[in-house]
Amino acid sequence: MKHVWAAALVLGAAACASAPPRPDTSQVYADYLVAHLAQLRRDHRAAADRYFAALSRSPNDAAVLDGALSAALAGGEAERALAAARRARSADAPASARILRGADALASGRWNAAASELDAVEGAAAAELTARMLFVWARAGQGRLDSVLVDLAPFASIRPYGSLLAYQQAMVLDYAGRREEALAAYALAATNGMFLPQAIERRADLLARSGRSDDALRVLAAYADRQNPGLAAAHARLSAGEAASNVALTPARGAAISLYGLAAIYFEEFDAQSGLAALTIAQMLDSEDDASRLAFAQQHNRLGNTDLAQAALAQVRDTSPYAAFARTTGAWIVFESGDQEAALALAHANAESGDFRARRSLADMYRNVGRYGDAEAVYSGLIEQQPQDWRLHFSRGAARERQGRHADAEADFVRALELSPDQPDVMNYLGYMWVDRGERLAEAMALIERAVALRPSSAAIIDSLGWAHYRLGNYERAQELIERAVTLEPADPTLNDHLGDVYWRLGRRTEARFQWRRTLTLNPDNPAQIQEKLERGLPPAAPRP
Repeated sequence: MKHVWAAALVLGAAACASAPPRPDTSQVYADYLVAHLAQLRRDHRAAADRYFAALSRSPNDAAVLDGALSAALAGGEAERALAAARRARSADAPASARILRGADALASGRWNAAASELDAVEGAAAAELTARMLFVWARAGQGRLDSVLVDLAPFASIRPYGSLLAYQQAMVLDYAGRREEALAAYALAATNGMFLPQAIERRADLLARSGRSDDALRVLAAYADRQNPGLAAAHARLSAGEAASNVALTPARGAAISLYGLAAIYFEEFDAQSGLAALTIAQMLDSEDDASRLAFAQQHNRLGNTDLAQAALAQVRDTSPYAAFARTTGAWIVFESGDQEAALALAHANAESGDFRARRSLADMYRNVGRYGDAEAVYSGLIEQQPQDWRLHFSRGAARERQGRHADAEADFVRALELSPDQPDVMNYLGYMWVDRGERLAEAMALIERAVALRPSSAAIIDSLGWAHYRLGNYERAQELIERAVTLEPADPTLNDHLGDVYWRLGRRTEARFQWRRTLTLNPDNPAQIQEKLERGLPPAAPRP
């Protein structure tokens, strides 16, 4: 393993596929190929099964073992992967086997064994980065900090790696009792663009232990808008005069936090397999790491592996600050699967606990299924608890607007902007509501133009600006904007419908009807109105305001 961070960063985080085994036997090679295809489809459990089938016939093939371990870790099968890694010959063990054995040694406090395994890791950049994270903590356990501490200055501008490195170094220094150096590293990490909630909690805990409880509370309050359950629980403990963290920092726990951050980077770089593997190892290192369980579940849900996502959520402890979040996430997975009634039943049961997040999730589901009155009632109760949360006013305003109560909706949108003036979604919704009703068009135009400036790649907001120009009779400009919006979101029925209207006003009747026919294939909310336009066209345009 390269002990210089710059070398690993230059390599990047993308994992390299192992070379396939030589086709000595047809069955081993067939299993390997099927496993590889399953992995490409992100069916990690199926891939692991076929890799392990090949491994049973060719137990000393490093490429097959590496594939089996990678697939098993991505699927959350830590015990299966570790058992295979332990059987690997040390002489030619792949990087994944050494990382697993090193993590296992780290979890049990065998610092020398962990350092020896991790120091021998060579291979793809993702493997070397993962090994480096763990190696630092093996050295910390040995008390050999000088061999792993680095000058953070060269990495300060490398986002988000610089922030992750600073957080890891801060935690290592914290573990070693070097408080002032740790606090300096924590402060540097906080300026460099990574949200690592467990490390932020550690920073607050160290500040409180250093007699700076007010500063600790300010650190936690700065992230209140993130609505992270772990940080919220830390703030509540600290406010009650308790420690910000209720668990001790150990090398294993510090390594788990570091891998959580590394996984976030892998996901940003579209390397889901390495990210999922890092989260699985994090849970090996810290059995109470529910943040990693949630991240693992959310990523598998994005990949369409809902069974794996739900299985991970079921492992979140009932006493965890993440428990309510896990339950609401599970309800949304059911909702997105299409079983809305079952999801609403789960959301309603979750909300009965009184948990704020669960109640908001119920309101959001009500709004998604068109039960706007029910949604409004729940939002109103939440606003009584948190009147300064602009999101609640925005959501209630949307529910009111869909009920035709435009004055009440406008009041909510205005209040949301008073609380948070630079929210493009609120500007867009309010501006579009005015435009669609033909009201306050100059104000609406200014509001939407500002929203576009803040979020220039949003198809919905660009469409709103185009629709404002349409309402003002500026059809050429409307065409330019709405065509751009349709390019960004080609399957959106509202955007395609609007483009048809613009083409009609420009006298391009064939193209208009083409757009309306296309809209009918995209499940629009108003198919009868679109069908009528296909048959009759648009009525004459009203005089320009």
